[in-house]
Amino acid sequence: MQRNNDFPELGFGLGLRIKHYPYIFENNPKVDFFEIISENFMDTDGPPRRKLERIRALYPVALHGVALSIGTVDPLNSEYLTKLKALINTVEPAWVSDHLCWTGVAHQNSHDLLPVPYTEEALKHIVDRIGRVQDYLGMRIALENPSTYLEFKHSDMAEAQFIAEMAKAADCNLLLDVNNVYVTCYNHRLDTQTYLDTLPLDRVVQIHLSGHSNVGTHIIDTHDDTVIDEVKELYRYVVQKAGRVPNTMLERDDNIPPFEELYAELETIKEAAKRANEPIHFPDTTHGARPAPAEILKEFDLKTAQTVMQKATLSGEADTAPESWIRHKKDFPPAEQLKVYQNAYKFRLYNVTYDEYPALKQYLGAESFKRLLDDFVKHTVSRHFNIGRYAALLPAFLEKHDIGQDIRAREICLFEKTISELYDPEETEPLTPEKLAGLTPESLALSQLKPRKALEIFAFSYRINEYYLRVKENDDEESAVTPPALGDSYVAIFRHDDKVWRLDLDKTEYALLQKLFSGEKIGAALEATQKEFSLTDEETAPFISEKFGRWMRNGLLAA
Repeated sequence: MQRNNDFPELGFGLGLRIKHYPYIFENNPKVDFFEIISENFMDTDGPPRRKLERIRALYPVALHGVALSIGTVDPLNSEYLTKLKALINTVEPAWVSDHLCWTGVAHQNSHDLLPVPYTEEALKHIVDRIGRVQDYLGMRIALENPSTYLEFKHSDMAEAQFIAEMAKAADCNLLLDVNNVYVTCYNHRLDTQTYLDTLPLDRVVQIHLSGHSNVGTHIIDTHDDTVIDEVKELYRYVVQKAGRVPNTMLERDDNIPPFEELYAELETIKEAAKRANEPIHFPDTTHGARPAPAEILKEFDLKTAQTVMQKATLSGEADTAPESWIRHKKDFPPAEQLKVYQNAYKFRLYNVTYDEYPALKQYLGAESFKRLLDDFVKHTVSRHFNIGRYAALLPAFLEKHDIGQDIRAREICLFEKTISELYDPEETEPLTPEKLAGLTPESLALSQLKPRKALEIFAFSYRINEYYLRVKENDDEESAVTPPALGDSYVAIFRHDDKVWRLDLDKTEYALLQKLFSGEKIGAALEATQKEFSLTDEETAPFISEKFGRWMRNGLLAA
């Protein structure tokens, strides 16, 4: 395991975002490193991995996770850790980080960075889990200080003190998000200098800088704007006090500008670091308040705290008596603090689903689609660490919804879910005519054909692919598209060369593929299809030649 200060000093980096891929690959900009969100790459073997391979060949990469959930009372997620370790072995990152938070309990996932109570019980629990994670990964991890919007009444130490003691006891590194320091101190009426002076800056492997949304009574860490001057002042203080310029990264997750604009902002961060020894003007984030003392809450241990908060967050209910366990803040009462998490949970799941079903939205209309998604989020809990998996739960929910009585709606939903999911399976090698060379007709008849892993075939009652194409070609979302026409249709949805394609099939072709993909030998499948559709020998030969040629040209079959 690495020593404390044995992490690389790379310089100034940016978060890797899909929008910037074309610019990066074309211009190879002078960025010292890129940070990637681990979950975007560890649960897929599709196009994202190929893009990452290209980036990794050009730049150092750091992994930053959002779903380790180091603070939860649930057991460590073995699937998550296995996939994370596999990604680490592939990418060989400069360092690996996540957040001091929990994302859910009882195998439910909020996909949010929820706050932990700052107590001795929580500290001991988290230190133990960090040790086990580091032992499994064979390296130190860095944990990031979170942006938080509520404090538990029974917390008996300051956040910065908790982080300092955690880092020392667990012998882990820190990722210091300076914007989060500002946000948290503003929300909880704390002093920023006191917070930063408490941290062991020698353990800081990386710094995050980003923008936020100030709504007056509190700040929400939205990562959708430029870094404000007050945060740059705190950054200069960190550099000054640390006596070095830690690896520094500029984050932008929403309202993402062109790469050149973000790069220009990174240059201003470099300039701020050069002025680290100039006088610091600390922002006033205390609002004239004093830190509230801890309260003894009977039978309110770590598990109870997380259970209560999760129930309130996922239900969105206002009658969970938040004032009984959340500290009051001037002009920012407990119910309002909790509402930040409640709203974030709903909007996050709603938005990730909304983007996956444009044809269903067009078919149902905006109001009916919104009602469906509201009901879906209200009644469907996410249980996987990858938020991208959540949208795939909609077809099953639709079956039980009143809208699900509409067969067209169900078929459109299934169609779009399949397109989305086929970006993730591994890219299997396609069958080519050259690979069949040397096979005799007899040996070919006794052979089996397998589909590519990223392929599904469907029989629909309506012309769904035709409708989907019309929706994709419609430039005006407000204009109506004629609903799918009644009529049996057959389609293959598959990924080839890391793109998802759709291929219309005829009924006979679909029936033959079904037999082949169920494991029947080629000869037996052909004979059964010929009999089922009353094909003569003279009709069968050209049919087979045409279809096999088309399947191989389009890459439907696996080598």
